[in-house]
Amino acid sequence: DENRLRREEEDRTLDEALEVVSRGFRREKDFGVVAWGEGWHPGVIGIVASRIVERLHRPTVLIAMDDGRGRGSARSIPGFHLYKALEACASGLDRFGGHRQAAGLDIREDHLEGFRRAFNETAREHLGGREPAPQLRVELELPFHEITDELHHYLRYVGPFGIGNRRPVFFRRGVQVVGEAREVGNGHLKLRLRDGERTVDSIGFGLARRISPESVTGARVDAAFQVAENEFRGRRTLQARLLDLRTVTGGG
Repeated sequence: DENRLRREEEDRTLDEALEVVSRGFRREKDFGVVAWGEGWHPGVIGIVASRIVERLHRPTVLIAMDDGRGRGSARSIPGFHLYKALEACASGLDRFGGHRQAAGLDIREDHLEGFRRAFNETAREHLGGREPAPQLRVELELPFHEITDELHHYLRYVGPFGIGNRRPVFFRRGVQVVGEAREVGNGHLKLRLRDGERTVDSIGFGLARRISPESVTGARVDAAFQVAENEFRGRRTLQARLLDLRTVTGGG
């Protein structure tokens, strides 16, 4: 029950944070993302910041405000030293700490706008004025018949996962999308993939925002994914948690 409540709080905060960001975000000029809101739980903003980084590929700072004071959590992208960036913006912060990939900070309400501008400009300078392009690193090709309970069991021994030890990413070339791909929830792409005799339920969180279900329905695709467990109505199954898809054209 506690885990379910935490996930609900994460989802609520993510929805609100994305709404705040979308009001003024411009991909060509915003190299760093800073957003704040009242009522956000300080215990989940780090996880939510990571999810925004996954979607926008920008170093991100989320700040939970309470009575004029903010507690912030920041997450970075490869090639951007977060702690050094906060050092460059330190005049607007009460305190901060962290490392290359993750950091925390305290800030007063009257310094928020100044910090947002300073962080964006610092990110622009550190990234050389070039829009950062996301990179997806995969470990190995995994045929679907090897997606087993035993594999999922032993993958847990590789954890815990996080900054510096990311969850393993697999790929498979030329798998077939079975039936109709569709969008579910808040921009999630849901479909079934077949590799030989094995068909696997698959979902890409937020993936429908850049890959339309119509573009992959009935197509043959290359898939990058993580092996995850899904529970629905008391039944546990393994699924492919999609990170990216590309359609296979011609004989490729």
